[in-house]
Amino acid sequence: MIRKSDVQWWVLEAKKHPESAPTIIEELARRLAELDADNERLRDEIIHLERRTPAATDSTQVSALERKVATLQNLLEGETSTEPALVLISDRLQAARMPLPQAQRLAQEGRPVLATRALLGLRSLLLARPHDELLLLTNQGHGFKVQPSDLPVLAEGGDWPSAGGLALAQALAAEERVTAAVAVAEPPRFWTVVTRRGFVRQFLRIGFDRGIERGERLVESPIHNDVPVAAVSGDKGDLLLVTRWGKGARFPQRAIAGPGSVALELDADDEVVTALPLASDAVVLIVTASGHVGRLDTARFEGRVRPGGTGKPLIQAYDVLGAFPCEPQARLLYLTYSGKLVLVSTDNIPVYERTGKGTLVRDLGRDPAVAVVCVAGER
Repeated sequence: MIRKSDVQWWVLEAKKHPESAPTIIEELARRLAELDADNERLRDEIIHLERRTPAATDSTQVSALERKVATLQNLLEGETSTEPALVLISDRLQAARMPLPQAQRLAQEGRPVLATRALLGLRSLLLARPHDELLLLTNQGHGFKVQPSDLPVLAEGGDWPSAGGLALAQALAAEERVTAAVAVAEPPRFWTVVTRRGFVRQFLRIGFDRGIERGERLVESPIHNDVPVAAVSGDKGDLLLVTRWGKGARFPQRAIAGPGSVALELDADDEVVTALPLASDAVVLIVTASGHVGRLDTARFEGRVRPGGTGKPLIQAYDVLGAFPCEPQARLLYLTYSGKLVLVSTDNIPVYERTGKGTLVRDLGRDPAVAVVCVAGER
Protein backbone atom coordinates (compact mmCIF):
# COMPACT_ATOMS: atom_id res chain seq x y z
CA MET A 1 0.00 0.00 0.00
CA ILE A 2 1.24 3.49 -0.86
CA ARG A 3 0.17 5.84 1.92
CA LYS A 4 -0.63 9.53 1.64
CA SER A 5 2.31 10.30 3.94
CA ASP A 6 4.65 8.51 1.49
CA VAL A 7 3.46 10.67 -1.40
CA GLN A 8 3.86 13.85 0.67
CA TRP A 9 7.40 12.84 1.60
CA TRP A 10 8.30 12.18 -2.05
CA VAL A 11 6.93 15.59 -3.11
CA LEU A 12 8.88 17.39 -0.37
CA GLU A 13 12.07 15.55 -1.23
CA ALA A 14 11.65 16.38 -4.91
CA LYS A 15 11.20 20.09 -4.06
CA LYS A 16 14.19 20.17 -1.70
CA HIS A 17 16.44 18.08 -3.93
CA PRO A 18 15.37 18.34 -7.59
CA GLU A 19 18.29 16.15 -8.56
CA SER A 20 16.69 13.24 -6.64
CA ALA A 21 13.37 13.43 -8.57
CA PRO A 22 14.38 10.74 -11.15
CA THR A 23 15.28 8.33 -8.34
CA ILE A 24 11.97 8.96 -6.57
CA ILE A 25 10.04 8.40 -9.80
CA GLU A 26 11.91 5.14 -10.42
CA GLU A 27 11.12 3.94 -6.89
CA LEU A 28 7.45 4.87 -7.29
CA ALA A 29 7.25 3.13 -10.67
CA ARG A 30 8.88 0.00 -9.25
CA ARG A 31 6.42 -0.10 -6.33
CA LEU A 32 3.42 0.37 -8.63
CA ALA A 33 4.69 -2.44 -10.84
CA GLU A 34 4.93 -4.72 -7.78
CA LEU A 35 1.38 -3.86 -6.72
CA ASP A 36 0.09 -4.46 -10.24
CA ALA A 37 1.80 -7.85 -10.33
CA ASP A 38 0.28 -8.76 -6.96
CA ASN A 39 -3.18 -7.75 -8.19
CA GLU A 40 -2.80 -9.90 -11.28
CA ARG A 41 -1.59 -12.85 -9.20
CA LEU A 42 -4.52 -12.58 -6.80
CA ARG A 43 -7.02 -12.16 -9.64
CA ASP A 44 -5.70 -15.31 -11.32
CA GLU A 45 -5.85 -17.20 -8.02
CA ILE A 46 -9.46 -16.16 -7.44
CA ILE A 47 -10.50 -17.26 -10.93
CA HIS A 48 -8.60 -20.54 -10.56
CA LEU A 49 -10.22 -21.34 -7.22
CA GLU A 50 -13.72 -20.36 -8.36
CA ARG A 51 -13.45 -22.70 -11.33
CA ARG A 52 -12.15 -25.61 -9.27
CA THR A 53 -14.33 -25.22 -6.15
CA PRO A 54 -17.77 -26.85 -6.51
CA ALA A 55 -20.59 -24.85 -5.02
CA ALA A 56 -21.81 -26.32 -1.73
CA THR A 57 -20.87 -29.91 -2.58
CA ASP A 58 -18.22 -30.57 0.07
CA SER A 59 -19.86 -32.40 2.97
CA THR A 60 -17.50 -30.91 5.57
CA GLN A 61 -18.23 -27.37 4.45
CA VAL A 62 -21.97 -28.05 4.30
CA SER A 63 -21.93 -29.50 7.83
CA ALA A 64 -20.07 -26.47 9.16
CA LEU A 65 -22.54 -24.11 7.50
CA GLU A 66 -25.48 -26.10 8.87
CA ARG A 67 -24.08 -25.83 12.42
CA LYS A 68 -23.58 -22.09 12.01
CA VAL A 69 -27.12 -21.64 10.69
CA ALA A 70 -28.46 -23.64 13.66
CA THR A 71 -26.50 -21.44 16.08
CA LEU A 72 -27.81 -18.25 14.47
CA GLN A 73 -31.36 -19.64 14.51
CA ASN A 74 -31.07 -20.36 18.22
CA LEU A 75 -29.83 -16.83 18.78
CA LEU A 76 -32.79 -15.39 16.91
CA GLU A 77 -35.21 -17.54 18.89
CA GLY A 78 -33.58 -16.58 22.18
CA GLU A 79 -32.49 -20.11 23.01
CA THR A 80 -28.79 -19.28 23.11
CA SER A 81 -27.12 -16.53 25.10
CA THR A 82 -25.43 -13.78 23.11
CA GLU A 83 -22.89 -13.27 25.92
CA PRO A 84 -19.26 -13.90 24.97
CA ALA A 85 -17.48 -16.84 26.53
CA LEU A 86 -13.94 -17.33 27.73
CA VAL A 87 -12.45 -20.10 25.56
CA LEU A 88 -9.48 -22.17 26.72
CA ILE A 89 -7.58 -24.24 24.17
CA SER A 90 -4.84 -26.74 24.95
CA ASP A 91 -1.85 -27.48 22.75
CA ARG A 92 -3.43 -30.86 21.93
CA LEU A 93 -6.63 -29.26 20.60
CA GLN A 94 -8.70 -29.86 23.70
CA ALA A 95 -10.99 -26.92 24.45
CA ALA A 96 -13.69 -25.68 26.80
CA ARG A 97 -15.66 -22.50 27.34
CA MET A 98 -16.91 -20.54 30.33
CA PRO A 99 -19.56 -17.77 30.15
CA LEU A 100 -17.86 -14.40 30.61
CA PRO A 101 -20.12 -13.32 33.53
CA GLN A 102 -19.09 -16.48 35.39
CA ALA A 103 -15.40 -15.79 34.67
CA GLN A 104 -15.78 -12.20 35.91
CA ARG A 105 -17.43 -13.43 39.11
CA LEU A 106 -14.56 -15.84 39.76
CA ALA A 107 -12.13 -12.96 39.22
CA GLN A 108 -13.98 -10.78 41.75
CA GLU A 109 -14.05 -13.62 44.30
CA GLY A 110 -10.38 -14.45 43.76
CA ARG A 111 -11.18 -18.11 43.18
CA PRO A 112 -9.12 -20.26 40.80
CA VAL A 113 -10.66 -21.35 37.53
CA LEU A 114 -7.95 -23.92 36.82
CA ALA A 115 -5.44 -25.91 38.79
CA THR A 116 -1.75 -25.17 38.18
CA ARG A 117 -1.38 -28.61 36.60
CA ALA A 118 -4.08 -27.81 34.06
CA LEU A 119 -2.25 -24.66 32.97
CA LEU A 120 0.64 -26.70 31.60
CA GLY A 121 -1.39 -27.66 28.54
CA LEU A 122 -2.91 -24.21 27.91
CA ARG A 123 -2.06 -22.70 24.54
CA SER A 124 -4.66 -19.98 23.91
CA LEU A 125 -7.16 -17.89 25.85
CA LEU A 126 -9.83 -16.22 23.71
CA LEU A 127 -13.12 -14.36 23.97
CA ALA A 128 -15.73 -15.64 21.52
CA ARG A 129 -19.42 -15.07 20.93
CA PRO A 130 -21.76 -17.94 19.97
CA HIS A 131 -21.82 -16.94 16.28
CA ASP A 132 -18.03 -16.55 16.02
CA GLU A 133 -15.75 -19.04 14.31
CA LEU A 134 -12.47 -20.25 15.78
CA LEU A 135 -9.51 -20.70 13.45
CA LEU A 136 -6.73 -22.89 14.88
CA LEU A 137 -3.26 -23.47 13.40
CA THR A 138 -0.70 -26.10 14.39
CA ASN A 139 3.09 -26.32 14.48
CA GLN A 140 2.91 -28.46 11.32
CA GLY A 141 0.97 -25.78 9.42
CA HIS A 142 -2.44 -27.48 9.45
CA GLY A 143 -5.65 -25.58 10.13
CA PHE A 144 -8.94 -26.37 11.89
CA LYS A 145 -12.19 -24.47 12.25
CA VAL A 146 -14.40 -24.84 15.32
CA GLN A 147 -17.73 -23.40 16.43
CA PRO A 148 -17.78 -22.19 20.08
CA SER A 149 -21.15 -23.91 20.54
CA ASP A 150 -19.41 -27.26 19.89
CA LEU A 151 -17.17 -26.80 22.94
CA PRO A 152 -18.08 -28.24 26.36
CA VAL A 153 -18.79 -25.82 29.19
CA LEU A 154 -16.06 -25.70 31.83
CA ALA A 155 -17.56 -26.32 35.26
CA GLU A 156 -16.15 -24.57 38.31
CA GLY A 157 -13.50 -26.79 39.79
CA GLY A 158 -13.71 -29.09 36.77
CA ASP A 159 -10.79 -30.93 35.29
CA TRP A 160 -9.24 -29.40 32.17
CA PRO A 161 -8.10 -30.48 29.68
CA SER A 162 -10.60 -33.30 30.04
CA ALA A 163 -9.77 -36.86 29.05
CA GLY A 164 -12.08 -36.66 26.05
CA GLY A 165 -11.42 -33.15 24.85
CA LEU A 166 -12.49 -31.88 21.46
CA ALA A 167 -13.19 -34.52 18.84
CA LEU A 168 -10.78 -32.79 16.44
CA ALA A 169 -7.89 -33.70 18.74
CA GLN A 170 -7.90 -37.12 17.11
CA ALA A 171 -6.83 -35.47 13.84
CA LEU A 172 -3.50 -34.30 15.28
CA ALA A 173 -0.33 -36.26 14.61
CA ALA A 174 1.68 -37.53 17.57
CA GLU A 175 4.05 -34.54 17.63
CA GLU A 176 1.54 -31.95 16.43
CA ARG A 177 0.53 -29.04 18.67
CA VAL A 178 -1.81 -26.06 18.41
CA THR A 179 0.26 -22.87 18.26
CA ALA A 180 -2.21 -20.17 17.11
CA ALA A 181 -5.90 -19.45 17.58
CA VAL A 182 -8.24 -16.59 16.71
CA ALA A 183 -12.00 -15.95 17.00
CA VAL A 184 -13.73 -14.01 14.21
CA ALA A 185 -17.32 -13.01 13.50
CA GLU A 186 -16.83 -12.50 9.78
CA PRO A 187 -13.75 -14.13 8.19
CA PRO A 188 -11.74 -11.69 6.04
CA ARG A 189 -11.06 -12.01 2.31
CA PHE A 190 -7.37 -12.48 3.09
CA TRP A 191 -5.65 -14.04 6.08
CA THR A 192 -2.22 -12.84 7.16
CA VAL A 193 -0.36 -15.56 9.09
CA VAL A 194 2.58 -14.66 11.34
CA THR A 195 5.17 -17.09 12.70
CA ARG A 196 7.20 -17.10 15.89
CA ARG A 197 10.39 -16.08 14.06
CA GLY A 198 8.72 -13.23 12.18
CA PHE A 199 7.84 -14.78 8.81
CA VAL A 200 4.59 -13.39 7.36
CA ARG A 201 2.46 -14.57 4.46
CA GLN A 202 -0.97 -13.74 3.07
CA PHE A 203 -3.57 -16.26 1.94
CA LEU A 204 -6.80 -15.86 0.00
CA ARG A 205 -9.52 -17.12 2.35
CA ILE A 206 -11.28 -19.30 -0.22
CA GLY A 207 -8.03 -21.18 -0.87
CA PHE A 208 -7.23 -21.30 2.85
CA ASP A 209 -10.63 -22.88 3.59
CA ARG A 210 -10.14 -25.49 0.87
CA GLY A 211 -6.75 -26.37 2.31
CA ILE A 212 -8.28 -26.84 5.78
CA GLU A 213 -11.01 -29.11 4.40
CA ARG A 214 -8.43 -31.24 2.59
CA GLY A 215 -6.06 -31.42 5.55
CA GLU A 216 -3.26 -29.77 3.58
CA ARG A 217 -0.21 -28.13 5.10
CA LEU A 218 -1.08 -24.45 4.75
CA VAL A 219 1.77 -22.63 6.48
CA GLU A 220 5.41 -23.50 5.93
CA SER A 221 8.08 -21.08 7.08
CA PRO A 222 11.50 -21.02 5.40
CA ILE A 223 13.02 -20.49 8.87
CA HIS A 224 14.10 -23.64 10.69
CA ASN A 225 11.91 -24.85 13.57
CA ASP A 226 9.37 -22.05 13.04
CA VAL A 227 5.63 -22.21 13.80
CA PRO A 228 2.60 -19.96 13.25
CA VAL A 229 1.58 -17.86 16.28
CA ALA A 230 -1.07 -15.50 14.87
CA ALA A 231 -3.62 -15.13 12.08
CA VAL A 232 -5.19 -11.70 11.44
CA SER A 233 -7.24 -9.96 8.80
CA GLY A 234 -5.09 -9.12 5.80
CA ASP A 235 -7.72 -7.13 3.94
CA LYS A 236 -6.21 -3.66 4.34
CA GLY A 237 -3.94 -1.36 6.27
CA ASP A 238 -0.68 -2.02 8.09
CA LEU A 239 0.47 -4.95 10.17
CA LEU A 240 1.96 -4.45 13.65
CA LEU A 241 4.09 -7.27 15.11
CA VAL A 242 5.08 -7.31 18.79
CA THR A 243 7.79 -9.53 20.29
CA ARG A 244 8.31 -11.04 23.75
CA TRP A 245 11.05 -8.50 24.45
CA GLY A 246 8.82 -5.54 23.64
CA LYS A 247 10.04 -4.78 20.13
CA GLY A 248 7.77 -4.09 17.18
CA ALA A 249 7.64 -3.86 13.41
CA ARG A 250 5.05 -2.06 11.30
CA PHE A 251 4.63 -2.17 7.53
CA PRO A 252 1.87 -2.21 4.87
CA GLN A 253 0.25 -5.61 4.44
CA ARG A 254 0.23 -5.04 0.69
CA ALA A 255 4.03 -5.02 0.82
CA ILE A 256 4.15 -8.69 1.84
CA ALA A 257 5.60 -10.69 -1.05
CA GLY A 258 3.56 -13.47 -2.64
CA PRO A 259 5.69 -16.33 -1.24
CA GLY A 260 5.92 -14.49 2.09
CA SER A 261 8.38 -12.12 3.75
CA VAL A 262 10.61 -12.02 6.81
CA ALA A 263 9.10 -9.16 8.79
CA LEU A 264 11.96 -8.39 11.19
CA GLU A 265 15.28 -9.61 12.52
CA LEU A 266 15.02 -11.19 15.97
CA ASP A 267 17.52 -11.96 18.71
CA ALA A 268 18.03 -15.68 19.19
CA ASP A 269 15.88 -15.88 22.32
CA ASP A 270 13.23 -13.34 21.31
CA GLU A 271 10.04 -14.26 19.45
CA VAL A 272 6.88 -12.74 17.98
CA VAL A 273 3.97 -13.14 20.41
CA THR A 274 1.15 -11.28 18.66
CA ALA A 275 0.14 -9.27 15.62
CA LEU A 276 -2.46 -6.55 15.03
CA PRO A 277 -3.93 -5.29 11.75
CA LEU A 278 -4.08 -1.48 11.62
CA ALA A 279 -6.62 -0.06 9.19
CA SER A 280 -5.46 3.38 10.40
CA ASP A 281 -3.50 4.85 13.30
CA ALA A 282 -4.94 3.85 16.66
CA VAL A 283 -4.10 3.55 20.36
CA VAL A 284 -3.05 0.04 21.40
CA LEU A 285 -2.33 -1.65 24.71
CA ILE A 286 0.83 -3.75 25.10
CA VAL A 287 0.43 -6.13 28.03
CA THR A 288 3.14 -7.92 30.04
CA ALA A 289 3.00 -10.96 32.31
CA SER A 290 4.16 -8.93 35.34
CA GLY A 291 1.13 -6.61 35.22
CA HIS A 292 2.57 -3.65 33.32
CA VAL A 293 0.66 -2.15 30.39
CA GLY A 294 1.96 0.31 27.83
CA ARG A 295 -0.52 2.54 25.99
CA LEU A 296 0.91 3.45 22.59
CA ASP A 297 -0.41 5.79 19.93
CA THR A 298 0.67 4.12 16.69
CA ALA A 299 0.85 7.53 14.98
CA ARG A 300 4.15 7.90 16.88
CA PHE A 301 5.39 4.57 15.57
CA GLU A 302 6.46 5.18 12.00
CA GLY A 303 6.24 2.08 9.85
CA ARG A 304 8.60 0.81 7.20
CA VAL A 305 7.79 0.80 3.51
CA ARG A 306 8.20 -2.98 3.41
CA PRO A 307 8.92 -5.87 5.80
CA GLY A 308 12.47 -6.40 7.08
CA GLY A 309 15.07 -4.83 9.33
CA THR A 310 15.38 -4.74 13.10
CA GLY A 311 12.43 -4.13 15.39
CA LYS A 312 11.89 -0.87 17.26
CA PRO A 313 11.43 -0.78 21.06
CA LEU A 314 7.77 -0.41 22.09
CA ILE A 315 8.01 -1.20 25.81
CA GLN A 316 10.84 -2.08 28.21
CA ALA A 317 9.93 -5.69 28.96
CA TYR A 318 10.99 -9.29 28.48
CA ASP A 319 7.56 -10.81 29.15
CA VAL A 320 5.06 -9.32 26.69
CA LEU A 321 1.90 -11.44 26.47
CA GLY A 322 -0.24 -9.61 23.93
CA ALA A 323 -1.41 -6.39 22.32
CA PHE A 324 -4.96 -5.11 21.85
CA PRO A 325 -6.76 -2.10 20.38
CA CYS A 326 -7.56 0.29 23.24
CA GLU A 327 -11.31 0.88 23.50
CA PRO A 328 -13.21 3.05 26.03
CA GLN A 329 -13.93 1.27 29.33
CA ALA A 330 -12.08 -1.85 28.17
CA ARG A 331 -10.76 -4.23 30.83
CA LEU A 332 -7.96 -6.78 30.84
CA LEU A 333 -8.72 -10.29 32.06
CA TYR A 334 -5.53 -12.11 33.11
CA LEU A 335 -5.15 -15.82 33.79
CA THR A 336 -2.28 -16.26 36.26
CA TYR A 337 0.07 -19.15 36.91
CA SER A 338 -1.90 -20.17 40.00
CA GLY A 339 -5.03 -20.55 37.86
CA LYS A 340 -6.77 -17.38 39.05
CA LEU A 341 -8.49 -14.74 36.93
CA VAL A 342 -7.62 -11.07 37.48
CA LEU A 343 -9.76 -8.29 36.00
CA VAL A 344 -8.36 -4.74 35.74
CA SER A 345 -9.53 -1.49 34.16
CA THR A 346 -7.55 0.28 31.44
CA ASP A 347 -9.13 3.72 31.88
CA ASN A 348 -6.29 5.34 33.84
CA ILE A 349 -3.39 4.15 31.71
CA PRO A 350 -1.72 7.19 30.13
CA VAL A 351 -0.36 7.29 26.60
CA TYR A 352 3.40 7.32 27.07
CA GLU A 353 5.54 9.74 25.10
CA ARG A 354 8.72 7.67 25.20
CA THR A 355 9.54 4.03 25.63
CA GLY A 356 9.28 2.83 29.23
CA LYS A 357 8.02 -0.03 31.38
CA GLY A 358 4.42 1.11 31.05
CA THR A 359 1.90 1.45 33.89
CA LEU A 360 1.65 -1.18 36.65
CA VAL A 361 -2.07 -2.00 36.67
CA ARG A 362 -1.68 -5.00 39.02
CA ASP A 363 1.41 -6.40 40.70
CA LEU A 364 1.59 -9.98 39.38
CA GLY A 365 5.25 -10.49 40.21
CA ARG A 366 4.78 -13.59 42.41
CA ASP A 367 1.92 -14.97 40.33
CA PRO A 368 2.67 -13.92 36.73
CA ALA A 369 0.06 -14.09 34.03
CA VAL A 370 0.23 -16.87 31.46
CA ALA A 371 -2.50 -15.44 29.19
CA VAL A 372 -4.64 -12.34 28.82
CA VAL A 373 -7.69 -11.18 26.86
CA CYS A 374 -9.24 -7.73 26.45
CA VAL A 375 -12.91 -7.36 27.41
CA ALA A 376 -14.65 -4.58 25.51
CA GLY A 377 -16.51 -1.94 27.53
CA GLU A 378 -20.29 -1.99 27.78
CA ARG A 379 -22.14 0.01 25.14
